[in-house]
Amino acid sequence: MLNAEKIAPTLLLVAAIALFRVAGDHKEKPPDPHTDLQAYTAYQLRQHFPNVTLINQDKKVVHYYDDLIKGKIVVIQFMFANCERLCPMVTPNLVKVQKQLQKQAPGKVSFVSITVDPEHDTPEVLKAYSQKFQVQAGWQFLTGNRADIDRLRRELGVYDPEDKQFEHMNVLTVGNEPVGDWFGIRALDKPDVIAYTVLRLTQRVTSSTGRPPASPL
Repeated sequence: MLNAEKIAPTLLLVAAIALFRVAGDHKEKPPDPHTDLQAYTAYQLRQHFPNVTLINQDKKVVHYYDDLIKGKIVVIQFMFANCERLCPMVTPNLVKVQKQLQKQAPGKVSFVSITVDPEHDTPEVLKAYSQKFQVQAGWQFLTGNRADIDRLRRELGVYDPEDKQFEHMNVLTVGNEPVGDWFGIRALDKPDVIAYTVLRLTQRVTSSTGRPPASPL
């Protein structure tokens, strides 16, 4: 059973992430909060995606922010291949979500799974894991330096040093980076619920000026 006490704080990700320290990896000029508060909020949220180097299941080197997050609608999960409890339930659940999204919003949503056991989960291991669950294109499984991965978890608010085994699988981080919409959702919610929630983000687009629209859905 998932620990509700650990899930609930993460569901406040949108509010809490703005209070985290600024990562300082993105050199863009902040929008004026007095003239475009939504764009300013999106800018502040972007500071919590450090551009660390990772390696995917195809041995391709990628940068976390530039290649995986920037300009995308993304579902982020933390996992490890040797997990025997939650991952074997979460990954098939997300496979169903991905299939639904591919039908209703083809090519619009990316899936990112990052191992918390980089010493074991080499690209080869992650490749075999992705093939085992028959994930489709648009879903990357990534490994890298442990310090970098721990930093990513802290920035997303899913790192608890007292519970290193399972907290990373309880919650998905879902976001529309250009607009600045970010939230947490339970990884074992029904696939229909997760897909519907993510699909709402696909309706949130930036304007021709590159700024998010002024009003929410």
